[in-house]
Amino acid sequence: MSPNTPAVNTLPVSVILLFLPMVVVEGYFAGAEAGLWGAFDTRLTVIRDYAVIPELVSALINAGYWNLDLFLPFVTHPFVHSSFLNAVFAGVLLLAMGKFVGEAMGDLAIAVIFFASAIMGALAYLILLPDTYPVFGGFPAVYGLIGAFTFVRFSDANGLKQQQMMAFQLLAFLMVLNLVFTFVFGGPNTWMADLVGALTGFFLAAALNPGGIDQVIKTLRRR
Repeated sequence: MSPNTPAVNTLPVSVILLFLPMVVVEGYFAGAEAGLWGAFDTRLTVIRDYAVIPELVSALINAGYWNLDLFLPFVTHPFVHSSFLNAVFAGVLLLAMGKFVGEAMGDLAIAVIFFASAIMGALAYLILLPDTYPVFGGFPAVYGLIGAFTFVRFSDANGLKQQQMMAFQLLAFLMVLNLVFTFVFGGPNTWMADLVGALTGFFLAAALNPGGIDQVIKTLRRR
């Protein structure tokens, strides 16, 4: 190994900037749980303030309040998690997928895909599922990066059908795992937000890649 080779591969700047708020928020929760500040229900309070809450969104729209209180949670909810373990899992996926997508598509693409997937995932959940459970956590946004990762691998397959199908393995595995936890262990129905986040990431990556949409359409026509 060259003495100039970094021990840890450099992460894209956008990935670091998206990861840091997750660390800061979890650090704040840890301090509250240790009694340094806040209260025992600090995590719940922050979730109420920064998650997408279906009943609150509906009430604001019905009252005609098209203001910051309505729109801000759609971009803040990826940084608030239900537990430290949940945040770690989302953070690890963000670092891994963000590094791959960033090297292939650049920093701006990561930011666009991350927030677009978070927004579209939350909107789909609100529109398609009659559920009152709030949308929060990094998974819809991270699934967007997984969708983008899938497109990059799909586009690198050079039209080979078997390799194109293999590009979807990680996404399919994680979605199946997500559904198992939801329906077998009684988790919330936020799988819809994750699925739409992944689809948003895939097609947005295709749109940002020259000729990407045409490549997807041609592949679908051959099926």
